[in-house]
Amino acid sequence: MNEDAKKKLLQMAPHALYVLTSQTPFDQVASTVSWLTQASFEPPLIMTAIRRDTDTYHVVHQSRAFVVNVLGKDQAAVAQKFFKHAELKGEELSGERFERTKVLGFAYFPHLAGYLECRVTDEVDRGDHTVIVAQVVEAELLGAEGPLLLSSTKWQYGG
Repeated sequence: MNEDAKKKLLQMAPHALYVLTSQTPFDQVASTVSWLTQASFEPPLIMTAIRRDTDTYHVVHQSRAFVVNVLGKDQAAVAQKFFKHAELKGEELSGERFERTKVLGFAYFPHLAGYLECRVTDEVDRGDHTVIVAQVVEAELLGAEGPLLLSSTKWQYGG
């Protein structure tokens, strides 16, 4: 395989950046993710891929639910805070104030573009990521103008 061509072409796939939150009674996570897409109108389904060797995957797998927080186009600094383990202090995760969603009661960030509350329906284990299919059970449009596209940042994830 032409590895250089594969890498460059896969990195051309457009991706937005999101902060995924989830929790169990014992743990709470928040991570920046980029591999996410809509998968169905009825029922409303999305798919995301999460690296299996992360705390985020283990919490989502146990809780069977998560929230996708959509970043605004000028919120790269927020995305960067969630590349590493999120620190919980009171009502802040990694220094970002959060509130609780209506259905799941998970963290969302009111200063971002919006959020989707999701319940996991299926998991497909392949390679180093698990593809998670989830049904959207609630959505809220907030104030920031989104999305933050991976291609508009200095970061790369893919290939």
